[in-house]
Amino acid sequence: MKTMSKSEKETCKERILCIDSNLDALIWRLRVIEAAEKELVFVTFDTEDDLSGRALMAAFLNASERGVKIRMLIDGISGRLHQKKNDCFMVLANAENVEARFYNPLTMKNRKSASYRMHDKYLIADDYLYILGGRNSNDLFLGNFRDKYNVDRDILVYEPEKEDTSLCQLKEYFERIWALPTNGVFARRMKEEVRKNGEEKLRKHYHLLQKEYPEVFWRPEWEKETMAVEGMRLLSNPVEASFKEPKLWEQLSEYMNQGQKIFINTPYFICDDRMYEELSYLCASGKRVQMMTNGVENGANLAGCVDYLNERPKILQMGMEVYEYHGGQSVHRKTVLVDQDISIVGSFNFDMRSTYHDTELMLVIKSKELNRQLREVVRKDMEVSNHIMPDGTERQGKHYQKASISRRRKATYHMLRPVLKPIRHLL
Repeated sequence: MKTMSKSEKETCKERILCIDSNLDALIWRLRVIEAAEKELVFVTFDTEDDLSGRALMAAFLNASERGVKIRMLIDGISGRLHQKKNDCFMVLANAENVEARFYNPLTMKNRKSASYRMHDKYLIADDYLYILGGRNSNDLFLGNFRDKYNVDRDILVYEPEKEDTSLCQLKEYFERIWALPTNGVFARRMKEEVRKNGEEKLRKHYHLLQKEYPEVFWRPEWEKETMAVEGMRLLSNPVEASFKEPKLWEQLSEYMNQGQKIFINTPYFICDDRMYEELSYLCASGKRVQMMTNGVENGANLAGCVDYLNERPKILQMGMEVYEYHGGQSVHRKTVLVDQDISIVGSFNFDMRSTYHDTELMLVIKSKELNRQLREVVRKDMEVSNHIMPDGTERQGKHYQKASISRRRKATYHMLRPVLKPIRHLL
């Protein structure tokens, strides 16, 4: 939306830092946890007991022991899959000042609603600081522990005013989702051996963090680390574990309709007829609409790659320019740029799951400087991408190198293309 509303303009005292590096993403999360004095809220779709996940758990345990109250909300399927029997997580979840819940955990009673997941990712400290974006809390997204990883984006927000801000919106949103009766409360007794083992692992890891990342333990000068913006607004889907009215999609469409030059960065693109129709209208109204997604050669989401192969002719028929990313890693960014001043960053994929099934958050930021920074990242990404015009004409970026596909992967794509068509709304 080119003109921010009155409520959006009132948030102009907020300041931000864009986090594109996975290593920086881990370090800034740890710095936010260390900065907390009263309260931490940690919400994620997925977290694991790998190096980055254990780093976060160790920092949370230390915070709880200095009196910080911590509430953790993890999606019920991935959370129980990775953490239900993990000794480190059990120690943390049972620690004093810590409460952990799972969003809509799978049970026999709610098996019909199992497809409705919580896809939010954010961390709040006290009443002035949060990080929100598209990263899960594991080594695929945080730190520099893997050769193959996902390229993603977060926004750190510093709010010195502490009133009428996007953080107020985020906290209100969290309280609604935290109170849902469909959440499962973590309650599990530990054997003494398990407790001692988990505590030892976390304390040892915390000492390693102090040696490995000393900058985490320096008190940041938040004003200097961040930049001013003109306005901010939080967009969200309904929180209930049920089929959703496409509220966030409608808001994104409204913002895109207000601009003339729209760029969409999404890991995968799985749209229904309504979404196609609205995007086709954008293209037909004279706007330049560009979309970047993973080339099927290096996309991390198998189902997303298969659907793209099936749908690519239809995508091009809309009049949209497509960039297939071949940067060596899988891009996981969820970003929409509208003209030269609006940037929208968060967890929403351009797919039907994000539109109708999952909880999602996107942060709208009015800032020419941020938009300029993100468009510079886009320019570099275009240099390693295959650019396809609506008429099918292809042109490669100057640093483009086409990745090879193994015979096995080709065969898998070929086999799945007809199989996934009837269930693409669940992908």
